[in-house]
Amino acid sequence: MRCIGWSVVWAGCAVLQAVAGDWTQWRGSNRDLIVTGESLLASWPEGGPRQAWQIELPGEGYSEPVAVGGMIYITGNTGDKKNREGFLYALEAKTGKIAWQTKYGPEWAASYEFARTSPTFFDGRVYVVGGLGHAVCIDAKDGKVVWSVDAHAKFGGRNITWGIADNPLIYDGKVICQPGGPDASIVALDVKTGEPVWKSTGLSERSAYCSPALLTVGGRQQVVTMLEDSVVGVDAKDGRPLWKYPHRNKYAVHPNTPVLCGKDRLFVSSGYGYGAEAIDVSGGDVKRVWFDKSSDNHFQGVAFYQGRIFSSGGGKLSCFDPADGRVVYTVAGAKKTSFCITPAGMITYDENGGTVMLVKVEADTHAVVSSFKIGYGNGPHWSSPVVADGVLYLRRGKGLAAYAIGAK
Repeated sequence: MRCIGWSVVWAGCAVLQAVAGDWTQWRGSNRDLIVTGESLLASWPEGGPRQAWQIELPGEGYSEPVAVGGMIYITGNTGDKKNREGFLYALEAKTGKIAWQTKYGPEWAASYEFARTSPTFFDGRVYVVGGLGHAVCIDAKDGKVVWSVDAHAKFGGRNITWGIADNPLIYDGKVICQPGGPDASIVALDVKTGEPVWKSTGLSERSAYCSPALLTVGGRQQVVTMLEDSVVGVDAKDGRPLWKYPHRNKYAVHPNTPVLCGKDRLFVSSGYGYGAEAIDVSGGDVKRVWFDKSSDNHFQGVAFYQGRIFSSGGGKLSCFDPADGRVVYTVAGAKKTSFCITPAGMITYDENGGTVMLVKVEADTHAVVSSFKIGYGNGPHWSSPVVADGVLYLRRGKGLAAYAIGAK
């Protein structure tokens, strides 16, 4: 990963820092679904790459693991639909053996009750945000809780239909979370103590399952996210709202982070029949550039790669031209699929049946190279594929497996 300026997210350049080959947070170390610096197999054997290990975790989750310094950190929860508790598990990357586990607090216990938050690793600590709005900092060495903040209680937050689901963003000594309280839709906590640094005064919309991004838009560094009624940008230094653009589908569910896809241009898509759109944010004046009704990404993620937008929506994985919204191609065999893009190609993980594919993607063409299916775990195939140090990690509920995809 990079430690040059504040490019996408500040992930620390200190003791116990992350290095190339690590996956430090949701969507990867640069929070963009793009893996760099890996030497990987150009194709996989029939039936899939060699499985290094497979385990059953004590807790269930939709979240993805993070991989840092030979360790895997992953969340899960246990209990029934009336009472669930969230845990952070630390696993040895070589074997999958659990080194320690720590309870981080009560968890969402109604419908779709598996753990949502993917951990964020920073400077020897791991940060999670639970489904009931608890922001927690845990020591990566021994699993001890360093601090815990009930953000809903502290900021008057209100929960949402299926529980808080944002993944913590860290930069410049701040942890960003979204309790959705009065004048506190978005808040920044001190990364060392959990004390409040700023809150987004003037924004009082609830959270909408979206995880924030740190982007430079209009020449200014901003925290960009989607709330229940709007896409918003707030000043990264003090949380002051800079702009707001209306975007609400019928359920106010917007799990996909807006992606920068050109100078001051953002791609936004959030499912439930609304469609996808590109908006231009210049000097606080926000306007729609184009709109595509046929593609609305539920929660599978979006990436900007080789000058193209890749987004899974409308039952297909599409490659868009960001200039005009033209669909350049759709990826054969990919339907409702999560993905990441590696030096060997795009790795997709489909919700329908757990099909995993390696796809060579370019700006104007693509080719499916290899594929296999996973048969372990429980519940929906809703986690995203993770690649770190030549290993592919795939999760389904309690099931987690590691596949050797390194070229060496």
